[in-house]
Amino acid sequence: MKKSISKSVLAAAAATVLLAFPSCNKKEASSAQKVVRINFQTGNLCGAPVHVAMKMGLFDEELEKIGQKAEYVQQVEGGATLGEMIASGKVDAGYGLYATQLQAMENGLPISYTSGIHVGCTKYYVRKDSDIQSVKDLRGKKIGVPGLADSSVMNLKRKLMDVGIGVTADNNEVEFVAYSSADLAIALNNGAVDVIGAHDPVATKGELAYGFRKILDTGTDEKFRNEYCCQQFVTHKLLRENPEGAAAVTRALQKASAYVEAEPRATAQLQIENDLVAGDLDFNASLLDELNFIPSRSLGRQTFDAAARQLKEAGILKNSTDIEKFIAQGYIELFGVPDGYSYDKETKTFTEINGIRTGFPL
Repeated sequence: MKKSISKSVLAAAAATVLLAFPSCNKKEASSAQKVVRINFQTGNLCGAPVHVAMKMGLFDEELEKIGQKAEYVQQVEGGATLGEMIASGKVDAGYGLYATQLQAMENGLPISYTSGIHVGCTKYYVRKDSDIQSVKDLRGKKIGVPGLADSSVMNLKRKLMDVGIGVTADNNEVEFVAYSSADLAIALNNGAVDVIGAHDPVATKGELAYGFRKILDTGTDEKFRNEYCCQQFVTHKLLRENPEGAAAVTRALQKASAYVEAEPRATAQLQIENDLVAGDLDFNASLLDELNFIPSRSLGRQTFDAAARQLKEAGILKNSTDIEKFIAQGYIELFGVPDGYSYDKETKTFTEINGIRTGFPL
């Protein structure tokens, strides 16, 4: 469901937390123009904020203000994963499903998140004739997902814990099975699995093609409707050597997200015209319009905090992990970055949103 920006804003946000990532010595700084390498994907409707920031020049604009420039590094389907690209030092910043990277971060993936960008693109379906009515009925069921570390798994495990279904190593009462995104709907329709978890547009396309019945939608569910699925990240190397660049790309993506929220049809058209996403304009625009692209750093951190704590309780994050340190280093506040932005399509202007956000009104 479309949400409006909350009017209940608390006091100003806390001071910048960058002690774990000190800037490099000024004497070591290069005289060459600094470049921030930004990851992007094609074919991903929910990648709309990155596409907008690239094609409308928002990354360029924010970086040019501080004498820097952007370069774009594409993640190709079937090629290196985002985690592999980060670990090999090929990208400095990007955007994606934060929960998919939590275990990798625990194991040393050198990134921190800086802002929530997008809420609710993951949905869970059963066949129309299934006796499963809700998450409470999933004990003993087989669940198809895009990957075993995917955010669709992490979110569902948290929901299953809430209803008393075991997801821990010593009490696992469901089975997750990985399929390619394109095969998830077929697997459910053929009875290979009882449930699927999928991200839009794959999720909605499967629903329409096969008449699946939705049992959980992270965009409307009470637990997840105030949590971000997709967030902005920057690498620790960028934080150490170029915190100003990290702040600039975060501001740019926040602005782009606010633009998508206000202009879903124009965004869908931009994606199609630039061969970034295929599909029908009306269908793509309607999906973007249903989703929540209101950016928020504070609510993004609340999301990260809640997920990390519950996943440690489930044994998905290690018992040995210092959860307070993990959260403090995994989600940071950058100097010069507001809580978020709104966009006025009549005046074509952005407005900073500051304070601490606690949720979106119904």
